[in-house]
Amino acid sequence: MDYRDYKLEHSIGFKLANTSRLVTNRLNQNFTAKNLPVTHEQWLLMMELWVKDGQTQNALAAATHKDQPSVSRLLDNMIKRNLVMRVAHPNDRRSNLIYLTAEGREMQKGLIGQAQQTISDTTAGIDPDDLTVCMRVLDQIAENLK
Repeated sequence: MDYRDYKLEHSIGFKLANTSRLVTNRLNQNFTAKNLPVTHEQWLLMMELWVKDGQTQNALAAATHKDQPSVSRLLDNMIKRNLVMRVAHPNDRRSNLIYLTAEGREMQKGLIGQAQQTISDTTAGIDPDDLTVCMRVLDQIAENLK
């Protein structure tokens, strides 16, 4: 293909980035509509803590594929909202363990409900077989880029 025929809006990268932005915006809108004071990025951290509470910031960064400064900033905001707390690590003075507060734990059902609603909104009208193929292709793209 000649470089002059290239159209950004037809590239897979553009389509993936645009779709990701739209899904994230919808999720944030759904959280806001239900008075859940959490962003998509904070929700990712909370999901990890619901699975295993008391993780280090390093572990949370690795699990969510985010850099350390971003996780630290997110956690600072979550502490201000009383969603999580930092506790000194009992065996390593250099790190803290992150725990959900009671308020953070109570949000689980509502946040997951809104995530499920967002998935329903996102996949409305898509044949289940097509969605299976799409998920497989997205997994292959991710594998190709690792």
